[in-house]
Amino acid sequence: MAKKKKAGKKSSNKSKAKKKKVVRKKSVKKIVVVPKKAGSNFLSSALKEIEQQLEALHINKKKMERELYLLALDFNDTQNEENVLRDKISKLVQKEAHLNTRKTKIKTNVQSLQEKINKVTRINAEMKGME
Repeated sequence: MAKKKKAGKKSSNKSKAKKKKVVRKKSVKKIVVVPKKAGSNFLSSALKEIEQQLEALHINKKKMERELYLLALDFNDTQNEENVLRDKISKLVQKEAHLNTRKTKIKTNVQSLQEKINKVTRINAEMKGME
């Protein structure tokens, strides 16, 4: 019985193989024959064009790298200027704080002097009234 099973498998494999052959389509490839001179001229002109484009790309790359370098320099200069201006602002803020403290001290001194002047004028007026 084992022989029959093997034989059965072989026959099914053959039927599958036949189906595959029927499904496949044959394609016809067209071969274009280019004379050597025309093909070499075409290739050389294509290579020249590619070289020109590559050279243009190299030039563009160099320009862009130079622009990027200049922008980086400008950026650094701007950052340095910003730092200098920040330092100046912080110094001005310190001076402003110092001046505000002096202003408040002077205001208190002026108020105390005004009070003393008022006392002296009152005392002076009382003294004249006694005479």
